[in-house]
Amino acid sequence: MQEATIVSQWGNSKGIRLPVEILRKAQINLNDKLFFEVDENRRIILTRTPTPKQGTLEYLFKDYNGDIFQSELNDLGEAVGNEKW
Repeated sequence: MQEATIVSQWGNSKGIRLPVEILRKAQINLNDKLFFEVDENRRIILTRTPTPKQGTLEYLFKDYNGDIFQSELNDLGEAVGNEKW
């Protein structure tokens, strides 16, 4: 569904009104904090949670669902320099 809205002057800022049906579908409520970004095609993307920036810890763990991580320790042998471990 595509709808249109008008950019209006609100004090020193510009603003848009979001139709109630769009808010309902997006499950956006009064006083929700929204984050926005502009992609390479100049599209504005609104989300209720920030999109993690690539290279950040949040980005690295964005798909982590809480499963326990299993790993094996590797024996690297004796220290060959001034290692403290």
